[in-house]
Amino acid sequence: MSRVVKAMVTLGLLAGALSPFATAAGRNPASVLIFPEYLSSVGSGTILSVTNTKDDPSFNPNTNLNGVVDVHFIYVDGEYWTEFNRYERLTPMDTFTVRANVHNPNSEEGFLYCIAESPSTREPVSHNWLIGDEIVADGSGNWLFGIDAIGFKCLAAAGDAGDANGNGLVDLDGIEYEAVADQMMISSFQAQAGMLTSSLILVSLVPSSDYETRLDLSVYNNNEVEFSAAYRMRCWAWVDLTEIDSVFLDTFLKTTSFDSRVNGLTYTSGWARIDGDRAIDVTGNEPAISDPPFVGVFVQSLDGFAVGHLLHESKAENETPGQLDALL
Repeated sequence: MSRVVKAMVTLGLLAGALSPFATAAGRNPASVLIFPEYLSSVGSGTILSVTNTKDDPSFNPNTNLNGVVDVHFIYVDGEYWTEFNRYERLTPMDTFTVRANVHNPNSEEGFLYCIAESPSTREPVSHNWLIGDEIVADGSGNWLFGIDAIGFKCLAAAGDAGDANGNGLVDLDGIEYEAVADQMMISSFQAQAGMLTSSLILVSLVPSSDYETRLDLSVYNNNEVEFSAAYRMRCWAWVDLTEIDSVFLDTFLKTTSFDSRVNGLTYTSGWARIDGDRAIDVTGNEPAISDPPFVGVFVQSLDGFAVGHLLHESKAENETPGQLDALL
C-alpha cells in the first residue's frame, strides 16, 4: 500500500505531552515546533499553521522589536533527505497558514520543523510563544487527519540566544532546549490482521541524514510475554508494523501464551517500547552515535477508519541530545 493510500485512510492523529523533560505535543507554546509529516503528492495536500501567541507588544531590548519573531520553516524530504527553507515574520497575536505544496514546491512528503529566530540576526532565540498544527486533505477537500506540532521550549530567558554554544544547531539537550525522552512507547496495538493495519511515523533527531538509525523494540503481548524486534531508518520513515516484524501479526501472537479472557475483540493485542540503539554514519566519516533520539506518531486503522497519537514518552531524558540544523 502506498504512503498516499495510507494517508487517505488516516482520519486522526492526536498528540499528548507526557514527559517532564520534553513538552512533546504542542500543548504548551514553545520555540521549536516539529511537524512529523507533510504530504503534497497528487490527490492530497497539507495545510500548516503556526501562531505567535505573545500578547505583550512591549519593547524587548534583546531583539529590538516588540514581540515580533521570525519563524524559520525547514522542510526535510522523506525520500532524498534534501532540505528546503523559508522565513515567515509573525507579529504579536499573528498566525500564518499555508499549503505545504505552495510553501515548498520541491518535495512531496517528509517532515518539517520551525525555529523561532531573531528578526534582526536570523539566529535562534528564546520565544516560547509558538504553537502549531497541520491538516492533511485529499484533492476533493476531504479531511484526512490533523496533528499538533511537537513543541520544545527554549530554556534561555525570553529574547536571549537559543544557540548558546554557537554550534549552529538547536540542541534538544535540557540546556538550550528541552530534552527528548529516552524511550517512546505504543500504549496498545491491535494485532495486525485483515483490514486492520498500524503504522509508525518516525523522525530521527541525529545531526545528519548520513546516519542510519537503528531502533530496538520490546514488544509485549497482552499476557506480559516479551518479544524483540528492530528497525533501521534514515532521517524519516512512515512504516507499517508488519514491515518491521511479524511479531505484530495476529497469527503470530495467537501462537503465544496470550490472555484469552473474553473481551469482545476479534484480534489479540499488545504494547511496545521503542529505544534508540545506535546510529551509524553510512559514509564512514563520523563516529557512531549511541542512544540516538527520535520522536514519532502511532496510527491504527480498520476498514478505512483510523485513530492515532504521539508516541508516549518515558520519564528519563535521552542519553544523546537531539539536534536540528538552524543555519540553512
